[in-house]
Amino acid sequence: MRRLIFILSFFISFSFLNVFSFADFSEPDASIVISQNTLNKFLNVIGEVEKSDKFNISGVKGEYTWIVRNPRIILRKDKARFQADVTVSLKMPPLSYSTPAYGEVSIKYDHENNKINIKVEKVAFEVAFNILGKKIALGEVDLSKIYQIAFTFPGPKPFESFTEVSMPDGSKKKIRIDTIPVLMLDEGKIIVGTQVNYSSLNGR
Repeated sequence: MRRLIFILSFFISFSFLNVFSFADFSEPDASIVISQNTLNKFLNVIGEVEKSDKFNISGVKGEYTWIVRNPRIILRKDKARFQADVTVSLKMPPLSYSTPAYGEVSIKYDHENNKINIKVEKVAFEVAFNILGKKIALGEVDLSKIYQIAFTFPGPKPFESFTEVSMPDGSKKKIRIDTIPVLMLDEGKIIVGTQVNYSSLNGR
């Protein structure tokens, strides 16, 4: 009985937010929440990134620099997106422009290993300048390898797959614990939940 009480307490401690679910129930039995702010605090530590490159296109030579500032992940209902502010500068002639860099963010729950994996997918911006009335495209820069969430979060899957209850006649009733994962995105947060189902292993 103590083990059953412990497991139920574990579930209740995680069930602190009522959310809409894509499964057949309105809310998970257990859930954890990862806030948008938590992810962005990590990206802020990576901070500003700067790189200079030289180019030679059709006899036109030069050097340009790009700087990435304010990297952030924006969580909306059913969608996660990466965004950053980019400034691209040409050394000679002195030209510069600003452009946003956008990218998709994949969020997956590995139920077997009980891990929440967050990955920034391709985040690209074009480097191009108008020189003497002609657009010169210097290439594309992908930032996804720089701004990655370099760790995973534990999920809400219970540690026990079954428990036992002592019956009045001295027998033990075995109860199986099955879980169904639920992953949801809401404004400013990731919600990973689990529906918990119980069944008797004694056949009754």
